[in-house]
Amino acid sequence: MIRHPGHDDDPVVVVATARRDAVRWAAGYAHRRGSPLFVLHLSPLAADLLDELRGRHPGLRVDHRFVADALGDALVTESEHAHAIVVDDSGEENFDGESVVTALSAIAGCPVVSVPPGARWQEQPAPVVVGVHHRERTPQKLEFAFAEAQRLGTGVRLVRCTSPRRPADLDELLAELAARHPDVPVHSEVLAASAPRALAWHAHFGAMVVVGSRRGGIVRGALFRSIKRAVLRHGGSPVVVIGRQARRSAAVSELGSARS
Repeated sequence: MIRHPGHDDDPVVVVATARRDAVRWAAGYAHRRGSPLFVLHLSPLAADLLDELRGRHPGLRVDHRFVADALGDALVTESEHAHAIVVDDSGEENFDGESVVTALSAIAGCPVVSVPPGARWQEQPAPVVVGVHHRERTPQKLEFAFAEAQRLGTGVRLVRCTSPRRPADLDELLAELAARHPDVPVHSEVLAASAPRALAWHAHFGAMVVVGSRRGGIVRGALFRSIKRAVLRHGGSPVVVIGRQARRSAAVSELGSARS
């Protein structure tokens, strides 16, 4: 794969499967961001699919590579240079009882996006939904959400499922991110509901739902699976998982250092 200099040219990497939902969604996402699309496939890639993607998204750069085996290793390698890895959500447990997105997001160097069956990229801008019901990886989640919203020309919808009183450090972080992204509108919701129910509801109105991970497991394991299942099955929106190995932007690193 040809590498592109600069963060803005980091590719969106997607795994092609028999069901084309993830590839089509990733193509729309990459085109809106102005990013190249890089397709990994385990079987010969149908020429009509490439023609379809380029026809739907004029100007989209599409590269592809056949992976004979060790797809997991290839994805981890690509994650070091990708903006995001997009995978098809099959609903199956594939790696030691874990789903692909759960296993991959634990070791990937970039966010991992799980696309549910039937998902379609929305041409009309929809907000980036982010859950802030716990503090783990909150700076990374919010930085990703604000940066994506600015790049996609939309806003951020914050969903909090605990007490209406936000920690002071979250207010400080939001203020700094809002100052860096003044064109991104922010809408905040505080709901007396479980995280899975709240995020699944807001997923209906969002382009994607951003969640994070905890040390030793993804959002306490069972909770992550509940959120993922609720959003993917009932909200119909792709889930972006910011894993513990995902690269932090320089801005977020500086922000964390300044507060410590």
